[in-house]
Amino acid sequence: MITVLLGTSLNSYGQDKKQEFSIAVGGPFSFLQYNTPGEIVNGNGFNAGLRYAYYLSETISINLGVEYQTYRSTSKFGAINGQYNAVDDENESFQFRYKGTNFREDQKLGYVNIPIGIQFETPGTTQLYLAAGAKVGFATSGTYETTMSNLTTSGYYPQYNVELFSPAFAGFASTNNFKTAKQDLKTEVAYSATFETGLKQSFGDRNSVYIGLYLDYGLNNIYDKTSDKNLVQYNAQQPVQLDYNTVLSSSYANDVRLVSYGIKLRFALR
Repeated sequence: MITVLLGTSLNSYGQDKKQEFSIAVGGPFSFLQYNTPGEIVNGNGFNAGLRYAYYLSETISINLGVEYQTYRSTSKFGAINGQYNAVDDENESFQFRYKGTNFREDQKLGYVNIPIGIQFETPGTTQLYLAAGAKVGFATSGTYETTMSNLTTSGYYPQYNVELFSPAFAGFASTNNFKTAKQDLKTEVAYSATFETGLKQSFGDRNSVYIGLYLDYGLNNIYDKTSDKNLVQYNAQQPVQLDYNTVLSSSYANDVRLVSYGIKLRFALR
């Protein structure tokens, strides 16, 4: 169908090829989507970018652009827990244990996307348009931040049959209103399918405004992990300073994809 449409349009359009430059903004729904036994609260984000379109005919164009897109999501669990074997700073083996209540992790990502696609539009000054294509996204920033109502860590020493809940300098303590600092969240290249449809209103021979609905849906997992990590990580070198891993690296999440949809506004010069 695409080949036939292009051939027909090219014949009718002749050599009068045109170009269009545009700037666009979109939002507000933009988030990370993944499988988890907990609750995901989808956050908001925005995109802003530039596009170059080359018209093959009066109604069909191919386009290439660049845009910046933000994504936000929050993971929630009523309770988390874990335990694993470790060695303390005195070379004693033990089982590190942790329990947390009202766990919450806020995730934020920034991506530079390169979209490429094809657009069909009806003739006239007020036009319907339909665009489809794909995007390749490169991560430019990523952070996560963890909070809990309470975090309790302890160490069970089977050789002495005792579980220690203190001292804090050994990494064993109970902390209320726990909060970590922002930590880096590293993600992979993202591939997405993109769709957009709406109205295009022309003003004179050169200017036009687009208003439409769009959907970008991720096609690949952007968080590649070789093994599941614990959310709270014991640090034998500095037991008082524990490490805190993202939900995305744990068994609580898998198959992380980027999703964005909403309204897109575009101003174009042709």
